[in-house]
Amino acid sequence: MDVNWIRSLFTLWVFLCFMLVIYIVFHRRNKQNYDEAASSIFDEDSSDKNGR
Repeated sequence: MDVNWIRSLFTLWVFLCFMLVIYIVFHRRNKQNYDEAASSIFDEDSSDKNGR
């Protein structure tokens, strides 16, 4: 097994990891979690640390 095989296997491994991340991010069951996280910034108090 030479260096080119190792490089090819590493490239394939990185591609599969990338596809797994894409699948997890865009899977429908995670939509509610992302919607909650996106709207959580608006749920906090209107006062900041300085009391303004």
